Amino acid sequence: MSILHIHKLFTSTQGWDSLSRTQPSALKLFFLLVVPFSLIPPLMLEYAGHHIGASLFPDVPGMAWSLAALSFLVAELLTVPLMAWTIKSVAGSKGIHSSDRDVFTLAAIAPVPLWLSSLVLYYDQVMLIMAGVTLGLAGSVILIFRGVQSILNIDEDVVALDIAYTVTALGLIAWVVLVMLGLLPALASV
Repeated sequence: MSILHIHKLFTSTQGWDSLSRTQPSALKLFFLLVVPFSLIPPLMLEYAGHHIGASLFPDVPGMAWSLAALSFLVAELLTVPLMAWTIKSVAGSKGIHSSDRDVFTLAAIAPVPLWLSSLVLYYDQVMLIMAGVTLGLAGSVILIFRGVQSILNIDEDVVALDIAYTVTALGLIAWVVLVMLGLLPALASV
């Protein structure tokens, strides 16, 4: 599957079916998708911390933003395999047997819109940042809902919806923890 066909993951099962046929390994997904995309938020956090953060929170040293960005990166890289385990556990609790590769594929692809939404940190407009993050969050939720049914081969809509809802809720909790890590320097200065 080409990166140019990523929009198919949002709109139909055809994109997920194509991805399943290519069967990328977890290591390949981790190093070619997760690592590069997960670098975007910490780099943008570093940038925003030294620009927007410096004006909004002048008492916070620049090193605090750098440390927050590094912590954010480590937490992101740990979150993807943790979410894969979560997806497998939730699916297993519903009687759905899934391969480690399939759940890792879903866990690796679902946060891509969130990672890309961090690019709005380049701008100092709070409303634009909030809108970008909201769109990223919506994109990730859509990918989870589409991916659970397609990649885990679930025929029953109710079961797929139940799994996707639980995974989304747990993913949102993880996302809030990540956001708090990124905002730690600002929160510490208050």
